[in-house]
Amino acid sequence: MHVGRSELFAEDKEHTVLIKDLRLLKILLVQPENNADPALRSHLERIGCQVQEIWPPPAAYDDNIDIVFVMLDRLIESRLSFTWQAEDPSAVLIAVIDYENPLSIDRLLHMRVNAVIGLPIRPFGILTNLLAAVNNHRRERRLRQNLVRLQAKLESSRLVERAKLAIMLTDSQSEKEAYGMLRQLAMKRRTTVELVSGELLAGLNWREGESALPGDE
Repeated sequence: MHVGRSELFAEDKEHTVLIKDLRLLKILLVQPENNADPALRSHLERIGCQVQEIWPPPAAYDDNIDIVFVMLDRLIESRLSFTWQAEDPSAVLIAVIDYENPLSIDRLLHMRVNAVIGLPIRPFGILTNLLAAVNNHRRERRLRQNLVRLQAKLESSRLVERAKLAIMLTDSQSEKEAYGMLRQLAMKRRTTVELVSGELLAGLNWREGESALPGDE
């Protein structure tokens, strides 16, 4: 959870974001102050979104921002860099472009935007793009979080399996007995089987019957 994020994003609810929820979104427009087309901000504010503007693009984004709109062509024309954590984005990213060309398309793919809106701004399509991008971003974030948890669980299981094998090979214990030793030691030390397994593997001179693992003395 991102501290300071709008209630809608902070709670990371499972239900789909609906039109009525959009008023809770905090939006940042990355565009020049003299932008000739103020229609995007006006339309977003009519929807009820909380809108801020900034230029040039910042090096980092506040945790309370839910959606970032970036004027891509202005970015390219000004030869400015755009810092964005595409692998684990902190917010939804929507690009606004004047026209399609190889440079802008390559930039869009590199940035991994969640949606694209064309200029001039027309009310039709903005609401749909906004809702689709927000909901897709939330689903992707849940998938990333689940993947991280599964990877951590898998690594813990591998650690315990290696520790059991070490005990079985060095002390002629069965798999059940080896795990029982790890569990008993974890209970005695008031810690987890995974932590005990890691310490056991790190202390190659540990044997059954010792009262402590290497490093405890």
